[in-house]
Amino acid sequence: PNPGVGSVSSANYSVDTRPADTTGPTTATIALANSALKAGQTTTVTITFTEPVSGLDVSDFVVPNGSLSAPTANADRTVWTSTFTPTLNTNDATNTIELKLTGVTDDIPNPGVGSVSSANYSVDTRPADTTG
Repeated sequence: PNPGVGSVSSANYSVDTRPADTTGPTTATIALANSALKAGQTTTVTITFTEPVSGLDVSDFVVPNGSLSAPTANADRTVWTSTFTPTLNTNDATNTIELKLTGVTDDIPNPGVGSVSSANYSVDTRPADTTG
């Protein structure tokens, strides 16, 4: 018998032993740049996710005493921004923006689960009293 000479290699292969991602986004933070809005003001709202998401739009939000512009994403799709415009002639000290995560998906794509809310913000957009 003749002994073998040299060596051989298999084709490239990969190993991924991480558990499968079976859940969608379950957490996000919502921050308003200004939490005390007066007449004529708007503020930037920043929504930060723990993983890239798709499908976020204004219909995913519950926005008392105001409205949001269409959210836009950063390149990673983890940070989205929108402009909050308060409703005119309103005075309400207790408001939160709610995001229903079921409207977004991660890259698998798994749908989001649950909802998150911003910290409290106040709106006082009543006209200034200019009478003496």
